[in-house]
Amino acid sequence: MAGERTEKATPKRRQDERKKGNVFQSRDICVALNLLVMFVALKSLGGYLYKYIQQTMVLFFKSAGNITSLNYETISKITTLAIGRTIVPALPLLLISGATFFLLSGFQTRFVFNTKRLAFKLDRLNPINGLKNFFSIRSYAQLIKSILVIVVVGLVIYSGIKDFSESVFSYYSMPVAQTVYYVANSVFDLFIKVCAVVVAIGIIDYFYQWWHYEKSIRMTKQEIKEEFKMMEGDPAIKSELKNRQRKIASARMIQRVPKADVVIANPQHYAVALKYNIHKNDAPVVIAKGRDYVALKIKEVAAEHGIKIEETPPLARALYKSVDIDCEIPPEFYQAVAEVLSYVYGVGQTDKN
Repeated sequence: MAGERTEKATPKRRQDERKKGNVFQSRDICVALNLLVMFVALKSLGGYLYKYIQQTMVLFFKSAGNITSLNYETISKITTLAIGRTIVPALPLLLISGATFFLLSGFQTRFVFNTKRLAFKLDRLNPINGLKNFFSIRSYAQLIKSILVIVVVGLVIYSGIKDFSESVFSYYSMPVAQTVYYVANSVFDLFIKVCAVVVAIGIIDYFYQWWHYEKSIRMTKQEIKEEFKMMEGDPAIKSELKNRQRKIASARMIQRVPKADVVIANPQHYAVALKYNIHKNDAPVVIAKGRDYVALKIKEVAAEHGIKIEETPPLARALYKSVDIDCEIPPEFYQAVAEVLSYVYGVGQTDKN
């Protein structure tokens, strides 16, 4: 059917969607990878955190021994100390988490930030729209995915706890520090496994979100035709653009007139500027030409720079119509142009003498 969205989105449609802030992104893969990075960072900083927590506990016990009475000043000091000792180890982890999420989200959206999607819309308060979204295929897919995550993660945690419980009795004979080390390692390993599972599910979600996004921006054949017509532009606008391009081209062309050897013209309508380089060209080259206003401008610039203007109306018209800019004149004009050039060069020699 003509109204079905069967065609892939055009580059313009994609660009328009980006401007609206509608870009492809999988938040689950961001959360999953961020969680994995966090646990890896936590494990890497484990030795430092263990020593820091140990020092904090010693400091708190010493402070508790020095407390004689509980009052506002004492509670304030303890609270300040607790906050300070908590922020120091948490800050690098928070920075790592924030930077990771920012980069992962940015790589997916190519760092598109659009405040329009944050704007208040009454449609969002419509309960009918809310019910439609609730019972949509996408909502069911999200529900299935959430159940899958809970079941799989639950199985991984159960398996990890089961393995840990079988070896927990061997820790009783170890020193406390070594026991803490082994327990922490076991917990971290379990978390890494959980993260790996979440990442795998996130990758599946990534491809699902990509498929859903591509489907949502598909276009009908009619939309593509209308877009093509719109990109062609309004005839008046196209005409205006062509006029501007002609003016720019004329301005650039007139800038080359001072390099000419001669300008062949008739009194009003045509002007053709010729340059002949015996070492580069086999015949004179048209470096500028024009009619009416442009012709007058060419002659004006030529006069300002002392370029000889030869008024030969038939030759000027013929050259204007037959020869393009930056092209050599054809053989049928050799004799007429040679006579003009010989006269110009002769006049130049006479002036010099």
